[in-house]
Amino acid sequence: MSAAEQTRPAAGQTRPAAGQTRPAAGQTRPAAEPDGTLRKAILPLWAVYGIALGILAPSSTLALSTGLISETAGNLSWLTWVVTSVIVLSFALGISWLTRRFTSTGGLYGLAARAGGRTGGYSVMSAHVLALLLAGPACALGAAIYLDAWLQRVGMPPGHSAAVISLLVVGVVAANAWLCYREVKLSARLLLAIEFATVGVILILFCVVLIKAPGGVIDPRQLHFSGMHVPTILAAGGFAVFALAGFENVATLGREARNPRRSIGLAMTGSIVGLGLLYVFASYVIVLGFKGISFASSAAPLDTLANRNGVGWLGYAIDLGVAVSFFGSSLGIMAGTSRTVYTLARDRVLPARLARVHATQRTPVAAVAALGVLYLVLGIAGAALTNPDNSYGYLGTLSGYLLVLAYGLTTLVAGVYATRTRSLRAGIALTTLVALSGIALVYWFSFHPFPQGAYGIVAWCFVGCVALAVIAYAALRLRWPAALARIGRSDRAAGADEPEPEPVPATAQGQAALASGRQ
Repeated sequence: MSAAEQTRPAAGQTRPAAGQTRPAAGQTRPAAEPDGTLRKAILPLWAVYGIALGILAPSSTLALSTGLISETAGNLSWLTWVVTSVIVLSFALGISWLTRRFTSTGGLYGLAARAGGRTGGYSVMSAHVLALLLAGPACALGAAIYLDAWLQRVGMPPGHSAAVISLLVVGVVAANAWLCYREVKLSARLLLAIEFATVGVILILFCVVLIKAPGGVIDPRQLHFSGMHVPTILAAGGFAVFALAGFENVATLGREARNPRRSIGLAMTGSIVGLGLLYVFASYVIVLGFKGISFASSAAPLDTLANRNGVGWLGYAIDLGVAVSFFGSSLGIMAGTSRTVYTLARDRVLPARLARVHATQRTPVAAVAALGVLYLVLGIAGAALTNPDNSYGYLGTLSGYLLVLAYGLTTLVAGVYATRTRSLRAGIALTTLVALSGIALVYWFSFHPFPQGAYGIVAWCFVGCVALAVIAYAALRLRWPAALARIGRSDRAAGADEPEPEPVPATAQGQAALASGRQ
């Protein structure tokens, strides 16, 4: 401790007050704060938005998810994206409402724990953390699938795809872990560059499809509503939510973002609005381009479109770009999840050693290492035990079911908190109602009729996860209440609130009342 103090004598001499009082020292830099191990206020708005965009990975969604959803929803798959975008936007607005009042490195778990106490924190944690632990390996597997497709395009002989994809998963996860070990701002720059470049190539392909479409750009099949079947439109809701999921990971940047009350909310809602419009447009164009052929016959829909429209050479850039986009998504998820794991470890909900932070990079290296091992196990198993594309679908669907629950619970916590603190307004009330209606619709049409085959097993896994979480909560409350009391305690101890600006009371009594109201 004394050695650390001796490294900054000049700062102490030029600012005596900062060296003499703890509150002023807290205003210097995060390095001087004994409980603040992550860097503080290093990410501007563009970087926060870049991380949100990178996690959402629009290129990878356009490559795989759009085809899978179109198989289920048919010609009106674009309408599935409209409904799903509205639902997810209501989640984003509810979560943004909380980020304007609290900041945390724990993401949804930290926000829910601050606003909803131990019950809210536990409920959101159980669904959200498990969803992220599945989504990250799914995206790493997606990166390996498209890297394999690209290698075969450039001349690698086929025939050992499972082995090659397994090796590629190892490379993707190793690169993810290395970048997460480095400063988070580097990852933000990389994620933003990846998505702008890759989406640009895909938009060129879409323009070619529109220009060469037989019969013009108007497709009556996609604009005919007389035979619309609502269950068919919403049947792919679980997976569509997964494709629009991940935006909430920027809520883990409550310490590292500049002006987090503003930048985190803008990044979440802005990314959902922009990408929702993109997916509606893309779904329409892809279904138009696939007129007369089946999605089931194409493992790479964008490559099929490129070949069918005489620009097969674009497939080289698309496959590589989409692979890198999947890589960016798994990187962003690992970065966000590692901070949630770090926060859980600080709360002693997880082993304390997972809260270890690198001395110079100031990143949660222990959590990154643990996540890397998990990504390897699930990614390699997904490539070796069954068709990698199917594994991606299974992991994505289960993660989507869990994310819907986590988003809905967090939005509900926001509504309850607003009611309890007498800050309920029309905006948060409407957001909460839309979000709750959305999760009811998604689950009803996802499970009615109940999925069959492999996806039926996935659905039962979701039911089992929810049941186990409820049982575990009851056991903890009855037998180990002290364990539940740990939820959210590090944020509470650190005073992680970022309240909205409000007038400072002139009297000492007024200041005391304001302080008690924030506790």
